[in-house]
Amino acid sequence: MKRIIHLLGSFCVLLAVVACSDDIAEEVYRQEKPQAEDKTSSLTIHLENAEEQEDLILAALSESPFNEQGVSKEIGEADFLLSQPVKGSQVVFDDLMDFYKKTLYFNVYQKTEAGYKPKTHLGNQLQYEVVTGNIEKTIDLAAPPQEVIRKTSIAVTVAPEYSGKDLYLVKESSRSHFETSLKGGQKPQEDLYVAAATAENNAASFVIDSPKSTETYWIYLSQPEEGLPFLKKSKEIGYDTEENVSLTFDKEVKKQIKVTAIYLMGEEGSQTEEPFNEKEIYLINKTDWETVKQHVENTHGNPEKGTYVEKKNTSKDGVVTFELFCTEAQQEYVIYAPKWNTEYYDNYKIAENVTVTPESDIVTVEMKYPFIPPTSEGSGGINKTVTFTVSVASLPDGAQLHFLYSSVYILNDAANLKEAAEAIRANMPYDGMTQSAETLQGTSSPVTIENVEINTGKRIVILTRVMTGFLEFQLMAKEIDVSAISGNTHEVTLAKEDLNPTL
Repeated sequence: MKRIIHLLGSFCVLLAVVACSDDIAEEVYRQEKPQAEDKTSSLTIHLENAEEQEDLILAALSESPFNEQGVSKEIGEADFLLSQPVKGSQVVFDDLMDFYKKTLYFNVYQKTEAGYKPKTHLGNQLQYEVVTGNIEKTIDLAAPPQEVIRKTSIAVTVAPEYSGKDLYLVKESSRSHFETSLKGGQKPQEDLYVAAATAENNAASFVIDSPKSTETYWIYLSQPEEGLPFLKKSKEIGYDTEENVSLTFDKEVKKQIKVTAIYLMGEEGSQTEEPFNEKEIYLINKTDWETVKQHVENTHGNPEKGTYVEKKNTSKDGVVTFELFCTEAQQEYVIYAPKWNTEYYDNYKIAENVTVTPESDIVTVEMKYPFIPPTSEGSGGINKTVTFTVSVASLPDGAQLHFLYSSVYILNDAANLKEAAEAIRANMPYDGMTQSAETLQGTSSPVTIENVEINTGKRIVILTRVMTGFLEFQLMAKEIDVSAISGNTHEVTLAKEDLNPTL
């Protein structure tokens, strides 16, 4: 019985506890939560150094308008997420919650007729991630632009024939050593060039950091043609240079030197023309001509290989054409036609001052000289009498004419020049040399020597003395091919280039 009563009591206690727990739970559940406060985000931007500028607008953009070089793209109102006119020293954006946790780029623009001109730059634009609260920021319109590395892209286009060729970008300071390397057929060392590329599909490109001050860069196309070590072009590039520059290498075409060599047959005044048929013609660099001249006149033989550019034989019409590249500056040549009147190489005619330039296409050279058969005495020509008028156009630096010693001398055979020069120095006569009765008094006083007998198969020399120190003399000398003298009078002008210190 007691056990039953005890169980009933425990059950009553359990009911009471459960009822009490339900009341507490219901009370807790029914408690009202406090309402969350509405979040706000405002931004106040203080502007410094904007006082004297008009029509300014502060605008927010979704991305920076500046590239990594600090150049702004063109901006219009459609790019503005928000904008306000600048009035005073600050601008307030009251509610930015629509852009919460997004990054905005604030820049100041000046409205003009042409559009919106940025007054801020990459260094002072305001980059702001929207947060809650009342935030204040500053933009200083007078802040200097931050230093950025600008890039310049050089686009190179080449002729289809040059695809697969190597290109090099070279600074001016390395150009001389680089060219020497290419001319020697060597692969340039890496420290001699800025960058290298290979032309593919007729094109190649280089990208460099734009130099702060303008510099000259050279672009070389290596070995474009057989016999041509390179083509080159230059570009002036500086910090303000456009981002993209371009240049083109067209196919290089050889220049032509067309030589026509003609004998003038018969007496003067009734001469006929006959081609210089199947005869040797040499193309010689002007700087090498004196070496060739000395060799053929001393040995009576042909020029040695390596001393001339090219040798060809004339056609039946007396024509020969030399082809060569000329890609920079001008090149000076001598056309040498040996065996003119005999079968010896020292009996020749030349055409001097043959000039080829990059702009040349065809350079024509005409060589028309009398054919003078050798006489029985072996002189190789005929005698004629000529009156010479000789003047001096310019004197070597520091030299002057001496009224007692500045006679004009005409030597009838250039082969005897050394001996004649010694006679002049000793104030002695020389067989075959004529001396003027008068002396040269200055650049405006020519001297005339009448009736000088010369031979058309010879080369003669015109000489005079100039004083280069106290009673120290040197000779000015000019050599002339007599066959080129027409008529019985001839004028000769000496210049400072005719000084010959070896005589």
